[in-house]
Amino acid sequence: MNVEKEWPQGKKFLASINGLYYQEDDNKSWSFYLGETYYKFKAKKFDFRFGLLTETLGSGDKISFVDKLNSRRYHAGLANDYNRDKKEVPAIKTTYYVNKKMSLDFHFLPVFQASDLPDIFGRWATEFQRTLAIAVAFKGAKLIQESDNTFREQYHVAFNSSFRRYEIRYHYFRFKERLPVVSALSESLFRQNYPLDETFALDGNITLKKDFLVRYEFAFTKDKTYSSFADGKIGSHYRSNAANMLLGTDKNYKNSLYVNLQTLVSHIVDFVTPTPFQIYATEALATFQIKKGYSNETIFVELNGVNNFTTGEYILTPQVTVQKGDYLKLVGGVHLNGKSSESLGPIGQFDFNNTPYFETYVIF
Repeated sequence: MNVEKEWPQGKKFLASINGLYYQEDDNKSWSFYLGETYYKFKAKKFDFRFGLLTETLGSGDKISFVDKLNSRRYHAGLANDYNRDKKEVPAIKTTYYVNKKMSLDFHFLPVFQASDLPDIFGRWATEFQRTLAIAVAFKGAKLIQESDNTFREQYHVAFNSSFRRYEIRYHYFRFKERLPVVSALSESLFRQNYPLDETFALDGNITLKKDFLVRYEFAFTKDKTYSSFADGKIGSHYRSNAANMLLGTDKNYKNSLYVNLQTLVSHIVDFVTPTPFQIYATEALATFQIKKGYSNETIFVELNGVNNFTTGEYILTPQVTVQKGDYLKLVGGVHLNGKSSESLGPIGQFDFNNTPYFETYVIF
């Protein structure tokens, strides 16, 4: 539920109250929380916004190396909706307009919030999570944990420019990792913390032809900290620089056909051992979305997918959307996960979690 009020001179107040009910086999959970809630106003060349913010950064769709501001709710694992699983973060955003084509953004986050992991007893708990839980619960190991909700200042600075044929944005992030890093200090002692995430990035798009636009992201993370997870065992953490690249394009064709393609490369410079989320030093992936409208665009047939060319893992999500007037939308589909020989890969370990789904949207 949203409550919104606007005043002259660019003033606006927005408050959202969200409810989430999640059921998976015998696991059930209810939660009510404040969604995006903020007050914004203008002062000459400045825009100010403060409250609980949800921001979208970068040029990637479904996957992005730049969209790092918000933590996430991973209650449904790989079946999460990328555009709906962001956690609202306490933040202050300031924008300074240099001129009509250039601006500066500054985000200040006074409180750190970690991402929400899947329930350890649920079907989306990772093998990494289960390995740690078994060691602590049944093998007598001890876990030293850092708080996941502490007063630790974080910030993001961006310089934005927009011209006739291209857009380019430069970013600097000084955040904490949103997912915990676990390190084995010994066979019976583990440490979990949220290390520094210092990333330099740029993103934007280039218009090559009238109907052909290329989106791009380049990100470099300095001394990123990785958990080690090989052969079902948690090892000592290690640090390495990381380089990531994304190139993508999308286009609307005749007869209500939409196609979105992206290619991605993730590289760990000083690779030591596999991690919970990347098995090889360099991995190449692709994402795609093919969407076709029927019956005056009241029915859409859509296929979304992610493929890891390096490991052979993939995700496929075919779905059908029916729009009934302005007030009702029905969505149904199935979430398919596939593995190769990498049974402990971030996708392959869930190859039995193929999940049909049905969603109802009531707009009033």
